[in-house]
Amino acid sequence: MIDQFQYSIGVPAEELSGYGPGGYHPVHLGDTLDDGRYRILNKLGFGSYSTVWLARDEE
Repeated sequence: MIDQFQYSIGVPAEELSGYGPGGYHPVHLGDTLDDGRYRILNKLGFGSYSTVWLARDEE
C-alpha cells in the first residue's frame, strides 16, 4: 500500500495516496483518451479536487 512509504518531492504534486477509486485518475504524458482522439501534452495544474491537463484534439 502506498500510504506506508515515506517520500519527498521537489515540486508541488498530488499525494500518491489520492490515486485510486474515488480519487485521482493516473494520467501520463502521451496518453490518449476517447479512443485516441485526445493526446495528453502537459500538466497545467492541480487542486484539492482535480488535475488540469493540456490535451490536443487529434481529429
